Amino acid sequence: MKKVSLLIFAVSIIATGCAGTQYRDASKDKGSMDWGPREIKTTVNKMVASLYDYLKNGWGQAALIKTQRIKNDTAEHIDTRMLADEIVTQLIQMRIEFIDDSYTKEAIDEMAKGMTGLIDPDSAIPTGNLKSPNFFLFGNISENTRYVDGDKVQYLVVHMKMKELKTGLIRWQDRQEIFKATPTDRYGR
Repeated sequence: MKKVSLLIFAVSIIATGCAGTQYRDASKDKGSMDWGPREIKTTVNKMVASLYDYLKNGWGQAALIKTQRIKNDTAEHIDTRMLADEIVTQLIQMRIEFIDDSYTKEAIDEMAKGMTGLIDPDSAIPTGNLKSPNFFLFGNISENTRYVDGDKVQYLVVHMKMKELKTGLIRWQDRQEIFKATPTDRYGR
């Protein structure tokens, strides 16, 4: 009887936990004390619009961009890779080109195999077509946090920059400010 009761209790806990999962629209997230969908969407939308406008209207030439690290200089966990991937995805959909050299060694190995004569010339990868970036896209996230009247008041600033490699000049830069106050008493007021 004791084992049956324990089994029923365990199944009810599992069922309750699974039934509690809800999927939501990230664009309608109301925000929280932590960095989340609202902060990501707001930042991505601002940076994509600004950078696209610069590349199409200010730069006016072909751009090959390589993403570099976005530094997280805050006390909280922020997945900066997700932020960068969202920016890149939207810009690629707008026909902005990016360089990803994470598989360059493998591509060079395939080219070398093609030059041996062992690979069908029609499917061999030709040499001399790899591209180099002319820009690096990078940034940082910083914060100022204080506690006022029982609220955690957080001022976050996301800076993104695009540096031209041949000159070292910063050709584009923008920022997204996020200012939020959250009751430290999570049970509300």
